Amino acid sequence: MNAAIAIGIIAGFILLNAIIIKIFHKKQGNMEEFAVGGRSFPWFLSVFGFIGSWYVGSMYTGFFGDSATIGMFAQYLAVYSVGTMVTMYIMVRPVWIWGKLHNLQTNADLVALRYNSKWLGLFIAITTFVFWSPWLVVEIKTLGYLFNAATYNTLPFNLGMTVISLFVIVYCWLGGSRATIIGDLVQGLFFTVVGSITMIYLLNKAYGGIGAMFTQLAEQAPQLLVINEQVGYGGWSSAIITGALGGMMMPGIFIRLYMSKGVKESKKSVLFVPLIGALFTILLLWLGLGAKLVNGFPQDAQAGAFWIADHFGGPVAVGLMGIFALAASMSTISAATMTAAVMIGRNFLGLFKLPEERIFKYSRMLTLVVGVIAILVSTMEISRLVALILYVYDCIAQVAVPILLGLYWRRATTAGAFSGTLIGMVTVLFHGSLPWLTAWAGDWSAGMVGLFYNLILFVGVSLLTAKQAHVDQLFEQLENYRDEEDEAGVAAADIKLAK
Repeated sequence: MNAAIAIGIIAGFILLNAIIIKIFHKKQGNMEEFAVGGRSFPWFLSVFGFIGSWYVGSMYTGFFGDSATIGMFAQYLAVYSVGTMVTMYIMVRPVWIWGKLHNLQTNADLVALRYNSKWLGLFIAITTFVFWSPWLVVEIKTLGYLFNAATYNTLPFNLGMTVISLFVIVYCWLGGSRATIIGDLVQGLFFTVVGSITMIYLLNKAYGGIGAMFTQLAEQAPQLLVINEQVGYGGWSSAIITGALGGMMMPGIFIRLYMSKGVKESKKSVLFVPLIGALFTILLLWLGLGAKLVNGFPQDAQAGAFWIADHFGGPVAVGLMGIFALAASMSTISAATMTAAVMIGRNFLGLFKLPEERIFKYSRMLTLVVGVIAILVSTMEISRLVALILYVYDCIAQVAVPILLGLYWRRATTAGAFSGTLIGMVTVLFHGSLPWLTAWAGDWSAGMVGLFYNLILFVGVSLLTAKQAHVDQLFEQLENYRDEEDEAGVAAADIKLAK
């Protein structure tokens, strides 16, 4: 009976998604419409588009478990969520304007334009794609764990994982970015608004409130309220800084930046996304932080969120917890699948000088291909996949140096961007076999050391190489652009440049 209630709640949520996506479906006629929704989305859709591509279902498993076992360190997720506001604000205006004027659709498009180098764009496309794509497998696997736990282990792991993943992949294939954004809106409202209310309810039922929980922790498990010596405050700070930078360098974020209908709409998103995300994240992590105070909490802390939901809220709470986690995973899967298909179409097949119509056709089909391959990979036993993701996450953060500085510093050159990014990634990937690279940095992470080397080399090489001739024209476009929500603004910028 309990399983039937939980399954019914989850099935109802999936049906609601299907109905809303169908109602707002719009046929995709070209690559710009498919990839970035014709750059037409208002701020509130952009908010949930960002949240959907950013917050992952594994928060309810791995990260919840970390909060229960290692305590305060896991709270870095909420802190860096606020830090991303700064990174987003830096990126919004130039990325959107250049995207509009030059039909940019991926992070590689932006890099190729700014540094006038398709090969540097391809390097960024390959590295960020390789380092980001494991998240797709993790989230599909997470669907299996979540569906299994939320249905009281009544349905096979791979069945739930495959059915729900295929549902997400099919609506991405049919509806493109518009379908992913509408899906993100539905899913995001559930796991932020309804999810936050549920977390507050469970916090009160389990601990008597947030204040009471911290009082109990201070008395019974004070070690959970400090950063342990093994990690160190340098490690904690590193996680926050690289998270604030790397979180905004994932390929899916750039597609979301291009989707807004104007700079003003994007800036509104900047104000809401991190605050909504941080509030929701901290409530979930605090629910996990005090979990070991509850008698009977399972040894496998990754299943703890569902155990607490069942223990204090019954099958309805379990079904809701399943919805929140499924919503987060579905949003991430849709963003990753769409982005992968667009990047392969634009930045890999585009090298063969194919017409835009064929790239559009292939990109749509690639949505299915990428999704099915990811599902097949997810059925395999892959050990330490999450550890691998966290390891290479610091590599994605390295592209923040050439992208963020390239948006504002005219002297940044291709040679500086390539050499800096390469040394940063090499530092992250090989610091274990070459310990002298990071030995001097104490408990600061390899990602932070890589960013240090990256910045020094980027600035030094850029100053030693010739300024690129096309850069002044790009920056004049930013200076001349005035009305970011009116097509006349684009025309006016182009006329001024022509004169």
